Amino acid sequence: MAAVLGASCGGGGNSTPEERDVSGNYALTYDDQLKLRLDVGGAVREVTAQGYGNIVDFGTINGQPTRLDLTSFCARPEVQCPSESFWSKVAVTQPDLRANRLDLQKLVVVDDTNHRLDAGVRAASLSGLIDHSQEDRFLLGLGAQAGANQACIALSLSLAGGRFSRVGEHQETSMEPRTQAGRVCSLDAGVVDAGSGDGGAADAGLLPDGGIDCTLVPVTRIVVPPGAAVDGIKEGKVFVGWAGGCAFGPILAGAVLTLETGYVGTRTGAYDPPPFTPAPVVLPDGGLDGGATDGGAADGGADGGP
Repeated sequence: MAAVLGASCGGGGNSTPEERDVSGNYALTYDDQLKLRLDVGGAVREVTAQGYGNIVDFGTINGQPTRLDLTSFCARPEVQCPSESFWSKVAVTQPDLRANRLDLQKLVVVDDTNHRLDAGVRAASLSGLIDHSQEDRFLLGLGAQAGANQACIALSLSLAGGRFSRVGEHQETSMEPRTQAGRVCSLDAGVVDAGSGDGGAADAGLLPDGGIDCTLVPVTRIVVPPGAAVDGIKEGKVFVGWAGGCAFGPILAGAVLTLETGYVGTRTGAYDPPPFTPAPVVLPDGGLDGGATDGGAADGGADGGP
């Protein structure tokens, strides 16, 4: 078991606006290492592909060969695959940054692919949350994005997320006591703050054989130099889901198809968006508490709400 935590990024509402500031314009690069999952009644089939010029084969389902031509699928006007759901250039701001001292902030991301728009045209935008106490991880919901074909509207589980990186950051690993569930514990007394209602026995990390569920495990922390400026985005992921009928027709209408790809970002300059209308905050199922952007690393994400 291993954990990844953050350090030197502030927390508990004590950080300054400058420490929490991730605003700027960013260029995104997608790795196009695609992971596709098809869930049919709880039975999940997974395939991978390099780029969108492939025909992926899920095998035979309900007696029918099930294949998907990614080029044709993503070219359909009613479908938005990951690089269309997010964008290749974005402008990022935190509109409430100086209105409060919270580490959990609203994040607005604007499509900056076309910076100079015709008069009256406004760029698309997405709004979500960023948590400075969780290494500046952020999450944006992509649900209800698509055209008129209801079968091809992105499901509410769709998301874009990642972690804003800072100049000079590095990782340090040390051995620290943790339970099998990843909770901080004491090698002498079990789980910290076990409670007093039952003498701590119920929550002391006791194993069935009377042992203590607490052992030293490697814990990796992201260490950021004081005052370090944001310089990019790491651990980026775009995850889009559709009803199976969008890709395969009525025969798989009850299935769920998801497509995931990774990306990184480079900060290219100060916040300079094209004209846009701010979107409301939308989070995918589970929100930040689901640990969606980091697979549940550390303690699963933020404890706060919008």
